[in-house]
Amino acid sequence: MPPPRGGDSCTEQHHQPATVHRACDEDALSHASQKKQKQDHRRAASLHDDVLIDILSRVSYRSLCRFKCVSKAWLALCSELDLHNRSPQRTVSGYFSRNIGEAFSFHDLTAGDGYHPPLVDPTLAFLGSYQRIDVEQCCGGGLLLCKCWESRSDKDKYSYVVCNPATEKWTMLPPIEFPDTTPDGRYIVEDRLFDLNKAHHKLGFDALNPSRFVVAVGMDNSFDEVREVAIYSSDTGRWTSMQSQWPSETVLEDCGDEAIFLNGSMHFPTSSYSIVTVDIEGKVWKEIKMPNSHGLATIGQSQGYLHYWCVDNYQLSIWVLEDYGSANWIRKHRVNVLELFGKNYAADHKWFGVAIHPDCDLIFLTGSEMTISYDMDSRKMHVIYASKAFVFAVLYIPCFAKWPSRKVALPDSYK
Repeated sequence: MPPPRGGDSCTEQHHQPATVHRACDEDALSHASQKKQKQDHRRAASLHDDVLIDILSRVSYRSLCRFKCVSKAWLALCSELDLHNRSPQRTVSGYFSRNIGEAFSFHDLTAGDGYHPPLVDPTLAFLGSYQRIDVEQCCGGGLLLCKCWESRSDKDKYSYVVCNPATEKWTMLPPIEFPDTTPDGRYIVEDRLFDLNKAHHKLGFDALNPSRFVVAVGMDNSFDEVREVAIYSSDTGRWTSMQSQWPSETVLEDCGDEAIFLNGSMHFPTSSYSIVTVDIEGKVWKEIKMPNSHGLATIGQSQGYLHYWCVDNYQLSIWVLEDYGSANWIRKHRVNVLELFGKNYAADHKWFGVAIHPDCDLIFLTGSEMTISYDMDSRKMHVIYASKAFVFAVLYIPCFAKWPSRKVALPDSYK
């Protein structure tokens, strides 16, 4: 009588010979061994991925892009968002600084530790065969606004370029041209023939959307009062001009700082201790009074809020604007700069708060041949540069965001 059906051969042990018993036991052991090997392999692979991520986070962006071509696994690994979030290159890696009448120069804070390669090539060779390149502004988001000359002999003929040194991507801005612009690039603003070619450009960076940037130019009359504003948006790839809705006596500070792009609007400090704002569509115009009318004031954004700071009578005061509706400033911190620089520097009363960290309560000060960082939470200072002070400085934090892909159509007169 044939054995009953049902179940697999290993469960019907009373019907199987001894050799089959051994085979089933060996199969079970083999299956368990294979399962353990797979678990060990997954743990090892996870460990290897962690090690690889740590290694890859220290290579240049260009090398990272090349590694994506190795295999599908490497493509996925190099594309992980966690790779850039964990990268030490996301921290402050240096700063661009300059004094009045000078071009910006880069100071690398990582090149000397023997661990990280220099993050910025001061020559910006990736921009091509320009004969001269001057860094005009550095945006806290890691972008640079540069003037580029194709010929050293023609000082009045140059282009404006916005670039990202970390990814070596860049965009050449089209010239500002409006229907009433003269052939030599001049534009009538009230009683003044405004030279658009020599206009002071201000770069803004959208921290919430790192693939977006804005450049603004204030066009003023013979009294330096703003009458129109031209704005270039990477969203559209073109300039638009709008009549100023700010108070008629508004004069923008030409202090060399980039404009702050926050909450969808550009922010500019004025000579009358206020901040004027405009959204990129020119629909919302505001003026925000600063809380202090003494000392050299500087603005910046940190942790999603507009900050303002100044040094007055040796007192560094940092203010934060938490409520735009009421324009109510709250004093966040106060410290005597003599406690930071030392009383030996009391004779030199020129101190400047040059920048604030975008992600924490860390401010950078310069003066008396010294540049320092100051932690507002721990009240501790750290000397960054001990042999020179700077009037203007901007932190450099590498940005690996995707570059805007919009193609800019240049005017026929520019080709």
